[in-house]
Amino acid sequence: MSEVFQDFLFPTLSQIRHSICGIDDSYNNFWDILAELIQNAVDAINRTDPVVQGEIYLQIDCIRKEISIRDNGCGIAPEKLVTFLRPFSTDKLDDENQIGEKGVGLKFAYFQSAYFKIHTGNASGSALAEIRDARLWKLQTSQEPLTVSYERYNEPFCGTEIVLKGIENEPLFSLSISQMRYILRTKTAAGNTSAIWRDISPIKITLEMTDYNGDHIKEDIPYKYYLPTDTLSVRDQISLDDFEEWLRGGDRTDLEKRTKLRDKVITAKGSYLHNGYREIRYWASFVPSRSVWDQLCIKEGLATDSLLSNEEWINEKIFVLHRPGIYTAVKGMPTGITVEHPSAGYSGYWSNMFIIFEDDRLSFDIGRKSIHGLTANIYKSYAKEIFNRFLQYIVKYVSGTVEPYSAEWNKEGLIDEIKSLPDLGCSVVKFGKNPKDQEASVAAIFYELIGAGYINDVEPLISGYRNKYDLYAKWNSRTVIIEFKSHLKNVVKDFDDARKVFDEMDYIVCWEVTDEDAEKLHRLSITIEPLDEVSLFSRIPMHISCCTHRLLINANVTPVYVIDLKRFLNSLR
Repeated sequence: MSEVFQDFLFPTLSQIRHSICGIDDSYNNFWDILAELIQNAVDAINRTDPVVQGEIYLQIDCIRKEISIRDNGCGIAPEKLVTFLRPFSTDKLDDENQIGEKGVGLKFAYFQSAYFKIHTGNASGSALAEIRDARLWKLQTSQEPLTVSYERYNEPFCGTEIVLKGIENEPLFSLSISQMRYILRTKTAAGNTSAIWRDISPIKITLEMTDYNGDHIKEDIPYKYYLPTDTLSVRDQISLDDFEEWLRGGDRTDLEKRTKLRDKVITAKGSYLHNGYREIRYWASFVPSRSVWDQLCIKEGLATDSLLSNEEWINEKIFVLHRPGIYTAVKGMPTGITVEHPSAGYSGYWSNMFIIFEDDRLSFDIGRKSIHGLTANIYKSYAKEIFNRFLQYIVKYVSGTVEPYSAEWNKEGLIDEIKSLPDLGCSVVKFGKNPKDQEASVAAIFYELIGAGYINDVEPLISGYRNKYDLYAKWNSRTVIIEFKSHLKNVVKDFDDARKVFDEMDYIVCWEVTDEDAEKLHRLSITIEPLDEVSLFSRIPMHISCCTHRLLINANVTPVYVIDLKRFLNSLR
C-alpha cells in the first residue's frame, strides 16, 4: 500500500543551517550587509507612490557595532512579515524594475547579528518582529529552532525600520567617515549610477555615523554614484565631446592640442545598443598620470600620503580608494564587480582608465561576486572601443609633458648635482656614475655590454616598439621581451596582477637585486631565486648567459629571468 508524504519538501534544521551558511558563503565583501539593506530600502521606495519624496535614514555606530535603517517606502503587509523573513522568500519576482530578486538579502543581514528588529507596515497596519542570536544559532548543531517574536498593530505605518546589533564585521566598522561615504556611493544603491546619464526620482539619504574614534556626523549624502571627477573643478577636466568640437572649430596645432589636454582628466559618456535591444550605458575617464588616483584619495580624505606608501594598508583598504578599472552596475546600483581589461596595444594606459557600465539586463549570482563569462566579454569588447577612442588623442597629445622654455633653468646647478652623484668606478663600461634609480642608465649600460661583446648571445631587434615593452631581442632562435627597471620591485607597478609579469615578459634587467625587492615580491607570492653556475651536464642553455636570478610564482609557470647588472659587472673584473 502506497503512502503520500505532503511534507517531503520541508527541510530539516540541519538543512536550513546548511542553506544559511551557503547564503553567507555567497557574499564575500565587508560592505554586503549595507548593500542589501540599502537596496531593499530603495526598492521599497520605488514601489510606492512616486509623488512621495523618498527618504532613507541610515545610522551606523562603529563602536557599538550597530546598524539601523529607516525608509518611507511601501513597507511589508503585516500579515506577510513572518513569511517574508524566511530564507529565499521574496515579493520582487514579478517586478523587473526591482534590483533584488533572490530573496536572501535581508536574511543574510539578520544572520550577521546578535539582535534583529524590523518594524514595517502600510495603510492597513503594521507589525514588529524580533530575532535574537541568529548569528550564534547558525553556527550551532542543536535541534533548537530559531524563533521570531511577532506583534501586530492596527495603526498605519508606511515604511520599514530595521535595527541590527552585535554585528561581527571589523573591516566595516574600522572605516573612517570619508571612507564610509565612498563605500555607500560606489558599492551600494545609495550611489545611484543612472543619475550619471539622466534625471531620476530623487531619494533623500541621511547618514548618521559614529566612527571607531568616536567622531560623529549627521549629513545628507548625494543619491548619485561617486565618480573620480566629482571633486574636481571644471578647469581640471574636459570631455572628449567638447575637445572634438573644439578641434572642428579651427586648424589646431599639435602644441595647442597638447596644451588643451595637458594635466586634465579626460571624460566620455554614452551608450551602446547591444543586439539592437539591450542598452548598455558607459562613463569613462582617463587621468593624466597614475599618481592622480592617490592625489584624489588624499584630497577626499580617503587616505593620507603615508598610508598610501604602506602596501599592507593599501591591500586592506583598496576598496575605499580611487583606482582604475572596469566597473559594473545594474538598474542604478553599483555591483562592486569589476571586469578584467581586454588585451590591446598600449596596455599600460589601462592603469589610467576608469570605466563604469550600467546594464539593466546584467545578472549575477546570489552574492553578486561574479558575472557570467559571456557577459564579461561584452563589456570587454565595448571597453576596448572606448579605450581606442581615447588612445587616438592620448598617445600623441597626452603622453609626456609639454614644458615651456624657461630662462630660469639652472644648467650649472644641474651639472653640479650630477657631479655629486656616486661614481660607478667600473673600467668595463664607460659610464661614470652609479645608475641607481635611473632606468635609462640601466638600459644604456646593458646596450654597452652587448656592443663590447661581454654579452654575446643577445641580438637587439628594436626598442620601445609601440611603447609597449623596452626591448625586443633575439636569443638563440627565440624572440624575447626584455624590460629595464631601476629597481626590480618596480616591475609590479606596471601590471594589474603578479601573474601578468610572467605572462608578458621573459627578462628583466635591473641595477641591483636587493632584500627590499625580495620582500616586496614575496608579498605577491613571487620568489627571487639566485642562479647557480650552469651545470656541466646542461647541453642546452636555459637562459641568456649573464642572468643572475629568476622569478618564480609556481611550478607550472615559466620563470622570468633577471640580470643584476651590478653583480654581472663585478663578475667581469
